[in-house]
Amino acid sequence: MKSPSPAQSHDTVITEAASWCLRIHDEACSAEDHAAFERWLQADPLHTFEYAKMLEIWDLSEKLADCPTRAKKLLTLSAAREEGTLDM
Repeated sequence: MKSPSPAQSHDTVITEAASWCLRIHDEACSAEDHAAFERWLQADPLHTFEYAKMLEIWDLSEKLADCPTRAKKLLTLSAAREEGTLDM
């Protein structure tokens, strides 16, 4: 069996960090969820690093609600970059 590439593993950690960020901020997050989250954080320093980055994104996204015009512009630029239609 082939082991995952480092990039795939890193992508997985990023996805898990995003998922944990959503779960932890959910009002329905239980004590068991918090304990599982703590175990996940302790399992690998990369988990802590990527979760911290997700928290920064979370905090920034809350500020976008106060500036809908800017939020639309940022989202449009992001989509254009992903599609490769933005000249850089």
